[in-house]
Amino acid sequence: MPNPPEHEFEIQDSSVQDTNIAQGDHAHTLQGNQNKANVGSHNVLVDGQGHTVIVQAASTEKRPSLEQTLLNEVAKEVDYRQAQSLHNQVFIELGKEQAPEQVSCPWSMEVKVGKQAPEPIPSGQTIGQVFDRKDIAGKLLILGQPGAGKTTTMLALANNLVEQAQHDVNQPIPVLFNLSSWQDDKQTIAQWLVKELREKYQVREAKGQELLEAKKLLPLLDGLDELAAQRQEGCVQAINTWLGSDLGVGKVVVCSRIQEYETYKTVLNLNGAICLQPLEKPEIERYLQQTGKTELWTVVSRDKTVLDLVRVPLWLSVLTLARNELDLEKWSRLDTERERLTLLLDAYVISRLAESLTAKNCKYYKPEKAPTVKQTRRWLVWLAQNMGQDEFLIERMQPSLLTTRGEKWQMRLIWGLIWGLIGGLIVGLIGGLIGGLIVGLIVGLIGGLIGGLSAIDTVEVLKINFSRDARKIFFNKLIVGLIWGLIVGLIWGLILGLIVGLIWGLIWGLIWGLILGLIGGLVEGFKADIQTQVRPNQGILNSGKNTLFLLAISVPTAFLLWFALPPVLFSTNLLTSDQIARTTAAGVAILCWSTWAYGGGEAYLRHYALRFVLSRSGKIPYLYANFLNYCTERLLLQRVGGRFRFLHRTLQEHFAAMPLEDYRQGIKP
Repeated sequence: MPNPPEHEFEIQDSSVQDTNIAQGDHAHTLQGNQNKANVGSHNVLVDGQGHTVIVQAASTEKRPSLEQTLLNEVAKEVDYRQAQSLHNQVFIELGKEQAPEQVSCPWSMEVKVGKQAPEPIPSGQTIGQVFDRKDIAGKLLILGQPGAGKTTTMLALANNLVEQAQHDVNQPIPVLFNLSSWQDDKQTIAQWLVKELREKYQVREAKGQELLEAKKLLPLLDGLDELAAQRQEGCVQAINTWLGSDLGVGKVVVCSRIQEYETYKTVLNLNGAICLQPLEKPEIERYLQQTGKTELWTVVSRDKTVLDLVRVPLWLSVLTLARNELDLEKWSRLDTERERLTLLLDAYVISRLAESLTAKNCKYYKPEKAPTVKQTRRWLVWLAQNMGQDEFLIERMQPSLLTTRGEKWQMRLIWGLIWGLIGGLIVGLIGGLIGGLIVGLIVGLIGGLIGGLSAIDTVEVLKINFSRDARKIFFNKLIVGLIWGLIVGLIWGLILGLIVGLIWGLIWGLIWGLILGLIGGLVEGFKADIQTQVRPNQGILNSGKNTLFLLAISVPTAFLLWFALPPVLFSTNLLTSDQIARTTAAGVAILCWSTWAYGGGEAYLRHYALRFVLSRSGKIPYLYANFLNYCTERLLLQRVGGRFRFLHRTLQEHFAAMPLEDYRQGIKP
């Protein structure tokens, strides 16, 4: 006897035309036009092209909060990057009425499984359907030439996987990673993935490890070819080792340029590969007709060397946008593909920066206040040469970006003065304001000279959470912090005891150590499990806010310490009145200093000191977020939340190859 359907729905105001209805056991068939729903478990839908889709019953389960937040952030990233892809921007820029998503990507694909001969993928078949094929089973390699559409194809797959994960909590969460950041040969891919989750989404390493062990992630690995040539095959071997380990995943995608991949002796242990094919002449002609650039077809079709270049989809899109600034005759006379590509990119950059500015298309500057072409070019050249990885976050800027001796000394002196003023105020609470400022300035300048170029560590996320797991983490961190503070305090107390007396030194050391341990434990305990950058420089701004938050906690504590500590010390009869007063003042000063240092205040001030030095050198504008957003409007950069990347890696390489001309003097710095 057949099982009854899981759900029954009444369909009102419906009509069936040209429809065959099959009745009987297990015959749940409805055919016709514009059927929009088929509800239940394991329904089979067959569209007009013969594709079969299995529709599972909607799950009533919910993902844990951290997983749902991560999935939401990946969904936003995929949406942003797809919307800002050059393929879509071509149609937006040309003012077409049709939506960009209604225009199909012009490139075609071939799929290869095992030792079988490559077979073309039918035009109606999606990358998601290829990924789900039984013979591929979710382990796929995407290959193609530079600009062939590999990342765009991967993003289309990511979009499909995000939708699946949103409807089924048992589906893994697709997460985009770039292999260019795998810089340590001794680091396993599993360790690298956990670290990248921490860097990109601020997921605690313990939580990232849990997600990986539970097979909750579906890594989409781009940029294998962006590693140094001598490290690429080692990365392939590391991926294979990871896939064969307990921490390996059931599904994974890897993207690479085909030229580099074909040189490896080791191949990836994946089930299948797709290779994006160069455009054919009819595809190029159709694309130019869709973009309203039919006059370009005459030039392109009569010159084989030019035709070969624009068979790559990226350069075809760039050509449509750079047409007004490109000398076609000069372009066709160039001898090499590298020369033609350089001239094409130069024309593209000029066309982007020559665009007339209005309040509508320039939201971050008043049109008359926008950077000049020379300024924009220099700042982008510096960015391309110093990004290090595929994405750039303002809050991740470090003093290592300072390259000249003058820049480094400026940073040291500025940080020394800041340390001196803060240290002077702290010492002033103990030994008098004037003397404290003098001592503090001397000590601060020495400290700035020594530590002014050390790494900037932001404190981006503090979150009060009363869940059971959060309370457990908080108290564990707090206890560890207090134990650490007690041990360090005893050590420093013994050292101070040799100078000021054993009893006084031990009391000072214990107070100092316990306060540092308390603040450190509070900061670690309040850190959230996950946080993403939704706007530029969010990490530094959060560091400033978190400092104020901790000060709001420490100020009442300081008053309590000021009034409660003296009676306790008086009752011991171990210190004189003067020593008790100085000890109390020292405790309050240490509390204020540690709150500022641990809570993010140090990172906040050092970041802006670094920005000040770099802007004085003409390498960046001081209001950096406005400039990066401006370049995003000009289609030179892409932005996802607070992260920026060049529109394409080749464009980044184009800028990186330019000399860093000083727009202020017309000479190299």
